[in-house]
Amino acid sequence: MRSSQLLHSFRRRHLLAAVVLAMPYVGYAADAVPTEDVESLPEVKVTSKLEKNQPSEKTKSYTVNSTSTATRLNTSIRETPQSISVITREQLDDFRVLTVNDALSYATGIKVEQFETDRTEYTARGLNITSFQIDGLNSPISFSGTNYGDLDVAVYDRIEVLRGANGLLAGTGNPSATINFIRKRPTSVFQVKANASLGSWDNRRLDADVSGPLNADGSVRGRLVVANQNRNSYLDRYSNERNVAYGVIEADLSENTNLAIGHTYQKNDSSGNNFGSLPLLYSDGSKRHYKVSDSPATDWAYMRVGTHISFAELTHYFNNDWKVKAQLTHKDTASEGRYNYVDGYENRATGLGSYTSYPYIYSFQTKDHVADIYANGPFELGGRKHELVVGATWSKSYMKEYSRTGDTLGDVFVSSFDDLGEFPMPSFGPKSKSSDYQNTITNLYTAAKLNPTDALKVTVGGSLLSYELQGVAYGTDQIAKENNKLTPYAGAVYDLNEVHSLYASYTGIYRPQVERGPNLKVIAPLKGKNYEAGVKSEWFNKRLNSTFSLFRTEQENQAQSIGTASFNGSIINTYEGIQATTKGYEFDVSGEVSERLSMNAGYTRLMSIKGDNDQNVNPSFASDDRLQGAVC
Repeated sequence: MRSSQLLHSFRRRHLLAAVVLAMPYVGYAADAVPTEDVESLPEVKVTSKLEKNQPSEKTKSYTVNSTSTATRLNTSIRETPQSISVITREQLDDFRVLTVNDALSYATGIKVEQFETDRTEYTARGLNITSFQIDGLNSPISFSGTNYGDLDVAVYDRIEVLRGANGLLAGTGNPSATINFIRKRPTSVFQVKANASLGSWDNRRLDADVSGPLNADGSVRGRLVVANQNRNSYLDRYSNERNVAYGVIEADLSENTNLAIGHTYQKNDSSGNNFGSLPLLYSDGSKRHYKVSDSPATDWAYMRVGTHISFAELTHYFNNDWKVKAQLTHKDTASEGRYNYVDGYENRATGLGSYTSYPYIYSFQTKDHVADIYANGPFELGGRKHELVVGATWSKSYMKEYSRTGDTLGDVFVSSFDDLGEFPMPSFGPKSKSSDYQNTITNLYTAAKLNPTDALKVTVGGSLLSYELQGVAYGTDQIAKENNKLTPYAGAVYDLNEVHSLYASYTGIYRPQVERGPNLKVIAPLKGKNYEAGVKSEWFNKRLNSTFSLFRTEQENQAQSIGTASFNGSIINTYEGIQATTKGYEFDVSGEVSERLSMNAGYTRLMSIKGDNDQNVNPSFASDDRLQGAVC
């Protein structure tokens, strides 16, 4: 059941009373005037230039008017020469979507692989997604793309999903997809929104969202979002608590200059979380059956994940419609977990099993520093107006991993599966550093959106990537370096009429990899080409967008798992680089069919992933049909 929501807009005399109760406020007391004077004044609405592209919470739509995820040029979905989906705030609220896992399950072509209670990976077009952004700025959730803990969506206005390679802005042409989280921003009028919900398995949540002006003329605005959620689970012994806080302040330094600073904090605290999989077979080779609640996790297992993200933005608008924007962000994630992975088989007749115990404590810390500056705006050529963006991104990421092994590591014990949760906690050895490495990336990019005719729009551009990986992982050197690797981008959209357009795009693929080969050395970078073509349409006076796309991706050195290797007491996943060709098609539709009917739906058909000898590779994705959607 959807929770109650309160949203109030106040005129000036009401605004004063509400702000005094809700948040610190400066400026109104000295300027207070009699009530009759307030009623006689005309309503004044303060509009920042940042509101030129309205957030989805204002439009109340299942689609957006413009997106810059592909090129940093604000273009409509129809004029973007790639397949893109948007999960808007209206849809998130309509279906009470609270986590990124649930949100991405609504995105066309995205597969959410939650293989344990607190670890998730995302795939698109048969490949892992490793490219994540916040407000268009790279913000990896981990070096490998694995998400630890549930990410909350309370702080975001919408989530944009660009399928296919995005080497222009991401710096690395990931051929699967790019997930871009767009933050909520302060509003020019005061508003309050609160939710409370109760659900199965003691699922309790409270969240609140307060936003509005912080001074008399509205040139300084703030927003605060907080959430707390506690829940148990249908799984034995598992429970989770999540706390979220997000604050942001925007200030108009002048009529044309805006400054924004903010911080996000999230803490996930789980207990009884499992690690690894359940045995599939009994000791006689027959198929094993489980109760829904079965879990191999011990009652002393836990995982804690804490994330801090700070950011600052400075934007200046010139009188000739050009804009310069500089962004800085720092992300710090720390995690620690205590686990007991078990492996073994149970005797079907006796209910007893021979299990091997692998208890350990694993922790890691990542730090990401990112800086970006770009300029974009119009220019004239050949008597027609075009658009250009030029920018540069610098990032530096650090990764450190630590482990402590239990003194029962590798011990074999006999027990029934139901008793695994009571396996006694061992003593753990001293903390040792498993990995310590860093990655530095510099990306120079430019793109131009050309308008040769009224019906034809051509986007061309490219990025120049340099990176350096150095450090040690599990006793082996992690060293890789490349300079000035060019990733090209080209796309075209041709309007057939006022509703339908044909489009096609080509994007280069180049992505440094962190996966290790059998020798535990980093495998070679992923290279390749991404082709896409299709039809885009705008229906019902541009309130509904639809896209049909055909895609083909050709890759070299795609990382494919070949097993594990034991090194210094740790089990390491190993990979080899293979050639692979992916092809398929997608259909996506989102927006309003009528004033009372909104929809977001999609269908993806991944036809094949073939190797250089025409063999199937990535067998779990070699043929994947996905139908996703929501109607309200």
